[in-house]
Amino acid sequence: MCGRFVQTSSPDRLAATFGATLSDDRGHVSRYNVAPGTDVHAIIDRGGRRLGPLHWGFVPSWAASLTEGPRPINARVESAATSRLFGPSLAQRRCIVPADGWYEWREEQGLRQPYLLSPASGPIAIAAIWSTWRAKPDAGAPDAEVAQRSTVALLTTAARGVAAEVHDRMPLCVPIDLLDDWLGGTVAPTSIGELTAALVADMPVLAVTRVSRRVNSVANDDASLLGPSED
Repeated sequence: MCGRFVQTSSPDRLAATFGATLSDDRGHVSRYNVAPGTDVHAIIDRGGRRLGPLHWGFVPSWAASLTEGPRPINARVESAATSRLFGPSLAQRRCIVPADGWYEWREEQGLRQPYLLSPASGPIAIAAIWSTWRAKPDAGAPDAEVAQRSTVALLTTAARGVAAEVHDRMPLCVPIDLLDDWLGGTVAPTSIGELTAALVADMPVLAVTRVSRRVNSVANDDASLLGPSED
C-alpha cells in the first residue's frame, strides 16, 4: 500500500518535469509527510496536462455523500478494472500524483519502523485515478456546504526489488515514455490490461532509508523526517 508520501518538489519543477501547465498551487509548501484526507498535487490531461490539487481519498461520482461509505486511498491494479468503485475511473479518468518518495513500515522489536523509499533521480509519477463528486440538489448538511470535490486514489502493485524488503505492496509508477498513454482518454478493458502490465513491468531505481519514527505522527512534517534514523 501507500499511506504516506513526500511532495517536496515545487509546482514549477513538477510542471516542467511532466510537461504540465500549473493551474493552481494554493500557496504551495514542501510536504514531507503527506497524509490521506488532504489535497495533493496531481496531473490530469483534459486537452492538455494540468497540475492542480485533488483530495486524497476516493469518492465515486455516484456516492450519496462525501462522508458515507469508504473513501479508499489506494486501489490494487490487479482488480481495479473489474471494480464497480474503480473501474470507470481507470477506463476514463487516469492521472498521476508526482512524489519525491513514499513511506512504508515494518515491525521491528514490537514497534512500527518507517522506511523512506525515494527515487534515484527526480520525482516519480504515481499512477492514480480520479473522480468528481457533486452535491445532489436535495443534499442536507454537511455535504450541502460542498458543491463538488475531485478526489484521487493511488494505484498499487506487488513490491519488487528493494521495495519488497520493506513491504509487499508499492505504488504503481508511470515512466515518462508512457505518460501520454496513461493520461490519455477512454481506453477499452483489454487495452487497459496491456497498459497496466507495461507499468507493472517498469521499476524505478530506488534508495531505501530507515527514518525516524516521528514519521508515524501526521503532525510531524519537516525536512528532518527524510534523514537516516538515529533510533
